Amino acid sequence: MSDRTENNEQHQQTSEIPFPPKPPIQCILSAPQKHKPTPKPDLIFTHGVGGTLKSDAVVNFASGFASHSPILCFQGNMNLKSRIKMFSAVVGAQEAPRCLGGRSMGARAAVMAATEETTHLVLVSYPLHTDKEVRDQILLDLPGDLKVIFVSGDGDAMCDLERLEEVRARMKCETWRVVVQGADHGMNVKPKAGTMEVGKMVGEVVAKWVKGSDDSLREGTIIWNDEVGRAEWTGWTSSELGAANDEPVVPLQRSAKNTSTGTNKKKASDGRDSEEPKPKSKRSNKRRKI
Repeated sequence: MSDRTENNEQHQQTSEIPFPPKPPIQCILSAPQKHKPTPKPDLIFTHGVGGTLKSDAVVNFASGFASHSPILCFQGNMNLKSRIKMFSAVVGAQEAPRCLGGRSMGARAAVMAATEETTHLVLVSYPLHTDKEVRDQILLDLPGDLKVIFVSGDGDAMCDLERLEEVRARMKCETWRVVVQGADHGMNVKPKAGTMEVGKMVGEVVAKWVKGSDDSLREGTIIWNDEVGRAEWTGWTSSELGAANDEPVVPLQRSAKNTSTGTNKKKASDGRDSEEPKPKSKRSNKRRKI
């Protein structure tokens, strides 16, 4: 395992997890400096179809999350069944991780890889529907003792917010939802200068949710404020748009002018979700029976 410092507030460690007979799984553990040398991850997270550990959506999210808690991201392939097995290998190499997550196809894999020990699921840009199917059954089959957070852009062509609300109303487990105003499936916003800051804010909000959540406050919105050049979080509200949380996340103070232009380049392949084959219904006894 190698160790490299990202900045004065965070550090990263790279590692490989055996995955025979295939090549080892590449992982990056990001954490606050105070958690050195080798912290246990609060979240195991993976990217979408065609993405990598260097994809903007993953880098931005992980950076925001790691400002509060350790997160381990792993590199997968484009096959859903294989990604589920990779989750199992990564989870097995850690000490009782209870929170799994991913973006796009990675979110689907997280749902299907959940075990009886899993307590939280983080589903970023969950691809709820295509032109041919609605991918809601695995969500409806989740047991009632899980906590699930959805993070979706209101411009996501693969997750209509009204359809997501219909699914949430039918799910047995408790769910929360963060809407990113103006974001597409790849979590890109306009102007491009806001994409990195919005992605980091998403990670911050989710990290705080994993640490503790209020069952009466289930909805929140992240907005890119172009006038002041920063991402802003509304705080949690009730589903009925009741009173906001008294302790909302403090808006990020970094100006858009300081945003790296390289970070804002988006790989189109990570913003799409392909037609992965449906996994077999029979699953390992170690996973939740959903």
